[in-house]
Amino acid sequence: MQRMMEIYYVSYASRGREARFFEAFLPLGAKPIYANYRLPAELLEQLVDRQALLDSLRYDRKLSAGKRQRCIEILQTCPAQIKVALDVGRISCDIVVVAEGRPYYWEFHEEQHRKLSVDRPKQVYGADGRAVTVPRFVQRLVRDVWRAQYLRPYTIVWSDWFEVNGGTYKPVLAEGFQEFYLPGAFSFGKF
Repeated sequence: MQRMMEIYYVSYASRGREARFFEAFLPLGAKPIYANYRLPAELLEQLVDRQALLDSLRYDRKLSAGKRQRCIEILQTCPAQIKVALDVGRISCDIVVVAEGRPYYWEFHEEQHRKLSVDRPKQVYGADGRAVTVPRFVQRLVRDVWRAQYLRPYTIVWSDWFEVNGGTYKPVLAEGFQEFYLPGAFSFGKF
């Protein structure tokens, strides 16, 4: 017996572009579940290597030089291995399609993911669970890198790419890592 396909998504009134992105998934015929998909708890044991992240920031030329430098300064005060959350309920993906019992993860990245904006305090953690307070843009960067490293199958669709190509975008349940971005723009696949 074939299992029903499900799509997990939480709608927010302030995220109109993300809601239009979600509409691209409706032709899949998946049953909508308006909740976050609960990530497997063991994923939280996967850590982001601070030095590798610092090296990527130093090499990158697509992000703002000032924000990159600020990220470098802040990350230098963080533990060598960074945990993104202590509870899986504290981290999610924008859209998760579950087909035949297998999750496929999508993130819809808007400008704040590359502009490194939003300064409000948030937390990342050391491998030992010790909390470190950082600006939201650093937490978001660490989480974005973590998702790109450890979630599979995983797709990032950038909002500016979607504005240009959204009329023809068809989500595909594909293996590995995929990213849709405009030429010359920042990309986690090249970060």
